[in-house]
Amino acid sequence: MFTMSRRNLLKSAASVGAAGVGLSLARIAGARAAETITVVEWGGDYFEAMKAMAAEQSDINVNWILHTGGSAAILPKIKAMWPHPGIDVLTGWDVSWQTVAREGWAEPVTLEKVPNLADIPQKLLVKDGAGNIVNIPRTITALSWMYREDTTPFEIAKLDDLLDPRLKGKICFPIPTLNQNVQMVSLALYKGGDEKNMEPAWEFVKKLARSGNIGRVANADVDTSNSLTSGETSVTFNNNGTFTELTRRNFKMRLLNRMDPMTTGFRTFYLQEGWCVLKGGNTDASFKLINFLISPAKNEQYNRIIGAMPANIKAAVSDEAKPFMFNNDEMNKYAYVPDWSYISEQSDAWMKRWEQEIQPLL
Repeated sequence: MFTMSRRNLLKSAASVGAAGVGLSLARIAGARAAETITVVEWGGDYFEAMKAMAAEQSDINVNWILHTGGSAAILPKIKAMWPHPGIDVLTGWDVSWQTVAREGWAEPVTLEKVPNLADIPQKLLVKDGAGNIVNIPRTITALSWMYREDTTPFEIAKLDDLLDPRLKGKICFPIPTLNQNVQMVSLALYKGGDEKNMEPAWEFVKKLARSGNIGRVANADVDTSNSLTSGETSVTFNNNGTFTELTRRNFKMRLLNRMDPMTTGFRTFYLQEGWCVLKGGNTDASFKLINFLISPAKNEQYNRIIGAMPANIKAAVSDEAKPFMFNNDEMNKYAYVPDWSYISEQSDAWMKRWEQEIQPLL
């Protein structure tokens, strides 16, 4: 079903740790079970879907800890607390797994521990230096520009349109730690740069900030959905889950993902996300729960709820997710694959620059 190569894949989430380190915890009391594990999960529909599905089995009880921002923020916290991070299962994505593999934090994943891994494309699996698999993918996600047609005063045709004065206060712009800042990578590419030459993007965003068109800065995905649903803003860059959530609520949304990037600047970035079981905790119970959740039926159910593409090749793809699926020709034309390792290394510097150069202009 899914034949996209790993280099054609490209997602985000955030700060968390154990009690006493200033985390946002959402501990859900469930029925008593033989074993209890601690799982870090994103909020919103992601959390609600996982909580409901985990409750369908009775062998493993779960203490849920919710991410509160962009995914890179959790990694220094884990490192500071290692080898006792207080986490059994970490939810993350491509960039997260590169760090996890490099640091040696992951309990190796095998078919014996996770039999349903046999139905996950091998190219989605990340390995450490010793050749051990460190991740269990569950979702393919697309990141694109989008807008509400009913509250946007004109049809947006190119990235330069973001500077149009008719969009005064209408743009919800994510901070650099959301989406790994690929929203700005798209601006850099449009203006002759790339992820390693971001100056064109910074100049564009400075113009955007001075124009007054940024009406909301999103610190998390929920900021984006709340801003667009309230009508405060109408244009943003976000993932297909947000797009699906809004269309389900009968908001008239337009996805800018099949437009010539050479003339419009609009590109789509793909990524895969899932789980990692950290060493030193309740690893057997963690793998048992994940194997249940990655089964074809559960993987289809979860991705149907959040409007994403399942990683399990035996899982059905929902009609809602189909608009985000590209064939190989479309992938070559509309998508861009950045250097994710390089991007992950720039997170702190880009956020600091945002705070120093962009925030004062807003």
